[in-house]
Amino acid sequence: MPPGVLSAGDKEWALKWYPAKKKAGPAVLEPFESVAIDLAAGEQADFRLKPNESRKFTMSTKGASDTILVLFEELNGEPRYLAADDDSGENRNASITYKLFKGRTYHLRLRLYYPGQSGTTSVMYG
Repeated sequence: MPPGVLSAGDKEWALKWYPAKKKAGPAVLEPFESVAIDLAAGEQADFRLKPNESRKFTMSTKGASDTILVLFEELNGEPRYLAADDDSGENRNASITYKLFKGRTYHLRLRLYYPGQSGTTSVMYG
């Protein structure tokens, strides 16, 4: 294979850890609504948040899985990074507390590193 060309194995590995964006938009996560998610290692779930008031909100996961949460604000159709928390496999859950503003759109991304015993985790904000 010529230098600088990705092999089939390279492409397969990259897609496992960096999956292609899904065509449908992210699900809307409502305040105080807990959503259970079954993900495999390396998979990601995306959510859209549209807060009904301006205040500090806490976004967090629940469960024994090793996860990372990343919060973005949508500006001109593009996500702008705001905050993240990686539970790093510690005996705690990923959690972000951040002031969100009514009328703005935010994106919350949950990535699973290790599924733990069940592979099920949940996410909520409020």
